Amino acid sequence: MLLAWNVPADQEEPWRRCLQELSGTRREEYVGSRQRLGISVEYVWLVPGLARRPGAGGGVAFVYLEALDPEGALRKLADSEAPFDSCYRRGMRTLFVFDLARLPRVADGELLFAWRQASGEGEQEPPRGS
Repeated sequence: MLLAWNVPADQEEPWRRCLQELSGTRREEYVGSRQRLGISVEYVWLVPGLARRPGAGGGVAFVYLEALDPEGALRKLADSEAPFDSCYRRGMRTLFVFDLARLPRVADGELLFAWRQASGEGEQEPPRGS
């Protein structure tokens, strides 16, 4: 699943600090949360806004998640009573004013091109889910 949202310039630094905590002091809690939710891969990118001034901050966040049931994982996160999940959800709502269960999904758009090397054969393979 691919998620995307705008990151306002004034929220970029607090969001970066939050992600640093997930990589550092809150790593174990984060890993436990993702294991409970069935998420096996999570990548986060920040793409600077195309029309912004250098150093102005902000842009578009892209988050790639792999899970057997990505929609279900987000629903579980949205409904979770676990302290870390509740804190994470509140933080995202405070920073970006959205509900995790209602994030815009890039994957809901039209897939125009995909390529994946087949394991060991060098042949094209259709993307998962198509």
